[in-house]
Amino acid sequence: MALFVDGPTQTVDSLRDHDSGLLDVAAGAGINVTTKIRLAHEEIEGELRYRLERPRSWMFETPGGLSLDHVVVGDTIRRWEAMLALAKVYEDAYFTQLVDRYQAKAQQFVVYARVAVENFLSAGVGLVSDPVRQASVPTLGTVTGPQKGGSFYASVAWVNARGQEGAASVATSGTVADGHLLTVSATGLPPNAAGFNVYAGSLLDGMTLQNTVPVLPGAMFTYVPGWSTNGRPPSVGQVAEFTRAIPRIILRG
Repeated sequence: MALFVDGPTQTVDSLRDHDSGLLDVAAGAGINVTTKIRLAHEEIEGELRYRLERPRSWMFETPGGLSLDHVVVGDTIRRWEAMLALAKVYEDAYFTQLVDRYQAKAQQFVVYARVAVENFLSAGVGLVSDPVRQASVPTLGTVTGPQKGGSFYASVAWVNARGQEGAASVATSGTVADGHLLTVSATGLPPNAAGFNVYAGSLLDGMTLQNTVPVLPGAMFTYVPGWSTNGRPPSVGQVAEFTRAIPRIILRG
């Protein structure tokens, strides 16, 4: 899982799983699906902040001042965002082309989004007490070393003092000359980070954990091709530690 504040939970491909004709409709109407996903995420963010961070909210009655930063993405939030994004695509398609079936699909996805909200409210919100945000893309470099060069991928993930790991960064790649080794450095240190983990490999989908203990903030990790601790792939983020019910209030708008 990942934190809600890490960004949208959906991709264009994941939306296609819900609607196979999505890309044809978007292309015909000149719609940027990625933009609709972002807008759906931002709309849900506004609703969550309103529910969770308003004055006298139950969140402020919880030790530690839990807020949107502590929310973990679960299946109900993913469903909510997917249905809302699809509704926005078809609403735009209808107003652009005035095709009745697009209006019908938009209304259908609006209903699905409302059902997703109800399911979210019924299930409650998953939370963590010490949230670790997704890491930024790491900085790569090289040092001399007795290895053959090549092209490699790397990503990093921050770890808090309790050993909980945030979502891994977007991967970046670098080319290393013969007689050199790739170095990986994490940037954008969160205030609660105790260190970071490094994932690397010669293939984007073949990156695995490289360090045995978290690398200290500010330190540089040297990647040795072919060596891995346990083959674990990049982290998807923290798992919810507990769940809280959410007040049922009338949605704005």
